[in-house]
Amino acid sequence: MFIRKGSWRYVLTACLDCKKEKEIRIDAWNKTNQQWRCLSCAKKKNFKDNPNLSKEIGIRCQTHGESRNKNKRGHWLYGRWQKMKARCKRWPTYLEKNITVCDEWINNYAAFKNWSEINGADPALELDRIDNHGNYEPTNCRWITHQQNCANR
Repeated sequence: MFIRKGSWRYVLTACLDCKKEKEIRIDAWNKTNQQWRCLSCAKKKNFKDNPNLSKEIGIRCQTHGESRNKNKRGHWLYGRWQKMKARCKRWPTYLEKNITVCDEWINNYAAFKNWSEINGADPALELDRIDNHGNYEPTNCRWITHQQNCANR
């Protein structure tokens, strides 16, 4: 059943599982199968279809309490870790040279933080790769001043 509200058309549909009704804008309606699940039912279905998903999501969403959120600025090292990963994914010069972050650090902020604290990390220092063609890894990184970093290009 179609409903018109102003210049938009909506479809009145019911959730496949719980039968809760909702109006969905026609441009968001999946015309191929014309089926809809509310968010809670869709999550339940995904967990039933993939039992490892809940475990995977739990691991991926584990927090260390140092990321930036609406109540907290976050730890400065967390920002450096995020920027290091972003450079490897987005900067053309890094992509051309195939510079990546090592497996130990790529998904493990705690390992990066531990290495940084042992190796003299400070908010006034910058993370530098000793070999500019090498990857971000414990044996190829150090914390140096901005002036030293500029001289190392």
